[in-house]
Amino acid sequence: PSEGASADEACDVVYVDSVAVQVKRLATRIGLSAREVEVLEEFARGRSAAFIAEKLFISPNTVKTHLRRIYEKAGIHSRQELLDMMEEA
Repeated sequence: PSEGASADEACDVVYVDSVAVQVKRLATRIGLSAREVEVLEEFARGRSAAFIAEKLFISPNTVKTHLRRIYEKAGIHSRQELLDMMEEA
């Protein structure tokens, strides 16, 4: 630590949102729209379509449509495949 700085001040802590990083990498790889990225980020955190719809001010059916398009672009058929693909991104 520098003179006059406490041990806490000398150590800069950076928190990385790994879900957001993985979503952005995957989005770049498969060409997701900005809205699809928003939906995917919430979905990857385990949020329901109803929760995502309320948060993003869209209908649950619109959320499901975005998810369907994300699955199509990624060439997958399940949430687990999506999560696995994000880990690989």
